[in-house]
Amino acid sequence: MPRKTPITLKGEIAALLTSGKVGSLGLILDDKDVVILLKAAVEQEGSISAFAKRHGLDRTNLSNMLSGQRPVSSSLVKALGLQKVYAPQKTMDN
Repeated sequence: MPRKTPITLKGEIAALLTSGKVGSLGLILDDKDVVILLKAAVEQEGSISAFAKRHGLDRTNLSNMLSGQRPVSSSLVKALGLQKVYAPQKTMDN
């Protein structure tokens, strides 16, 4: 029997995610959270220069990330012991 309404890719993905057969539960961080973690790591290290040197990162780039003038880099994510993952977008009807 044919379906009355077409299934969209977005709908298929949403159904798959809600089925519990794909993905895992975990702590979700956004770029603002990563910057908060960077601030804490810099404070623990003693200075932004010390953090940069320890992790082989550019101090100026880190400073720009802290001030929001530059997006969080993959090398910073790695230095903080994190990994990038993907999550469904929140929409007004979710």
